[in-house]
Amino acid sequence: MGWLRDTFPELGNDSTEVERIRYARAYILEMIGGYLMPNLSRNLVHLRWLLKLVDFRAAGKLS
Repeated sequence: MGWLRDTFPELGNDSTEVERIRYARAYILEMIGGYLMPNLSRNLVHLRWLLKLVDFRAAGKLS
């Protein structure tokens, strides 16, 4: 999951809503793939979890 950390290092204070949504998706993806359900190589995430993040507003209703 190093690619996520390299691509989304830290969100600035002057970020747009679109940037905040992208960073939130990246953070959630890192939580799912890196901590909650990691594989042995810690660099892959199952496609079913990625599909949950397509519609960000609908993903908020999953819990």
